[in-house]
Amino acid sequence: MPVTLQASNLVWQKVNKALTGANPAARAAFRGLKEYLVQQARNPDLQFQSFSDGDVVTATGYTPFAAACTLYGVYFIKNGTGTGTATDSWLTIANDASNVTDATKFVALMTSVAGQQVYATYPGGLAFGTDLTITGETSAQDGTESSGGDSGSGFVIIGAA
Repeated sequence: MPVTLQASNLVWQKVNKALTGANPAARAAFRGLKEYLVQQARNPDLQFQSFSDGDVVTATGYTPFAAACTLYGVYFIKNGTGTGTATDSWLTIANDASNVTDATKFVALMTSVAGQQVYATYPGGLAFGTDLTITGETSAQDGTESSGGDSGSGFVIIGAA
C-alpha cells in the first residue's frame, strides 16, 4: 500500500480510539509524542495503520507500506488467544519487503505473556528507505513467524519520508 497521509488530528483520533483500555503509560507516551510533533515538528501529516495477529504472522511479514516513510510510533499488545500464549513473541519492523534479512530490522519489541503491552515512539522519526514490514517472530532476529494467536495486534504511525 502506498503512503497516504492525512491531517494529524484525524490520526490522533484513531490513536486515542486504539488506546482505549491501554496502559496509562502507553497512553502518556503517545500523548507526549503528539505534543512534540504538534508543537516542535510543525504538525506533520501522518498515517495510522493498524495490524492484527493474523497480519503479522504471515510468511515473510506484513508490508502495509511498500514505499519510503518515517516511523513515529508503534504500539503492540500480545493478544493471548493461541495455545502458546506464554510463548515469547517479538514484534519486529524491518526496512525491507520481508522479514528475512536481520540487518534491516530496525525495531524489535518483545512480549512474553498475554495482555503485555509494548510501544516505542520516535519524536525525530525513524527513516525507512524502502518498505516497512511488520512481523510477529519467535525471536528478535530469526525471521521465523510466531504461530497464530501467539503474537498480537497494534498500530504504527508514519509520516512522509
